Amino acid sequence: MIRALLFLFLLSCSLVNTASIRVHLQHESPASDSLKKPGKGKIHFRPVPVIATAPETGIRVGVGALSSFPLYTDSATHYSLISPFVCYTQDKQDYLFIPYELYSKDNNYYFEGEVDYYNFSYYYWGVGTNRVAKELYDVRFPKIFCNAYKKLVPHVYAGIDYYFEDDKIMNLNPAGQLATGEITGAGGSVNSGLGVCAYYDTRDSVYYPTRGWYIKATSYFNSNLVGASFNYTKITADICSYRQIARPVVLAFDEHTVITSGTVPFNQMALVGGPYDMRGYYMGYYRDNDFTMLQAEARIHLFWRIGFDAFAGFGYFGNANVFPESPGAIHAEGVGLRYNYDKRQHVNVRLDVGYGQSAEIYLEVLEAF
Repeated sequence: MIRALLFLFLLSCSLVNTASIRVHLQHESPASDSLKKPGKGKIHFRPVPVIATAPETGIRVGVGALSSFPLYTDSATHYSLISPFVCYTQDKQDYLFIPYELYSKDNNYYFEGEVDYYNFSYYYWGVGTNRVAKELYDVRFPKIFCNAYKKLVPHVYAGIDYYFEDDKIMNLNPAGQLATGEITGAGGSVNSGLGVCAYYDTRDSVYYPTRGWYIKATSYFNSNLVGASFNYTKITADICSYRQIARPVVLAFDEHTVITSGTVPFNQMALVGGPYDMRGYYMGYYRDNDFTMLQAEARIHLFWRIGFDAFAGFGYFGNANVFPESPGAIHAEGVGLRYNYDKRQHVNVRLDVGYGQSAEIYLEVLEAF
């Protein structure tokens, strides 16, 4: 399985490098070719085919389109990024997600978010220490979130954010815990939350930093007043540090914390695992109101556009009454390969294999943090 995925990773890399679907949204004069950046409005979509397997879905086949482009031609403005992906599974499930990062002139405004639709299946193991036998459930939902930032002073941004997700949960195991009606959100939920967000950024690169700090906090206050089924709060914070210890080696650290309070639906709690935090755990293998973790990576350039990555992390989960909960500290480790598809902005496609509660494989765009 690992050998097959490695082959597909390299195949995807070659296709990304050679295939380019160019959409010219605005005609450029010949003079614009002399600028440091491509012309304003010029978007290059690069397709990436993906095939993978997962226990809850069977074989998954999909295609993504990576696009890194400038909205303005000055050398100070960061490149924007859009990376849509659509997937269909052996079990007739499908999902579409469109993450984006957009920078205005001189980076005075920054917008990040996603527009998604999922018809998917997930596993559930209980909440906190109330562990249950693994249950499979189906869920169908649109998801939209957007964080809008304004630069206040150099390196400091603040703004407002919004999150919407309408979960239709189906096909519960009649003998399982979710079917009892005792778990908040098991019958479905509308999640609609407004909040404030801020970050401090001294990184030398947005997509592949080698030095600097990135500190970010977001908050969502879900309320019946804005259409939510339940009243609850979700706060997320990250503190990231980057340091180049030799020309090909970068050390990266991330302290990640999620705190929730109120009547929180089970699938909006702090979830352990996934492609960004505690790789090696199925997302939601552990879930509770609160979760905090520290992870570290060594990122090493090998040759050409290929890199290697080794990572490890540990964390704790719990709630306001008991923290940390059993089993105490949890940990995960892993390694990965990198393909630098955009050398100008150093945007990587990554293939990671993490081991925690099980071996998990991830194929993603951009670094985990």
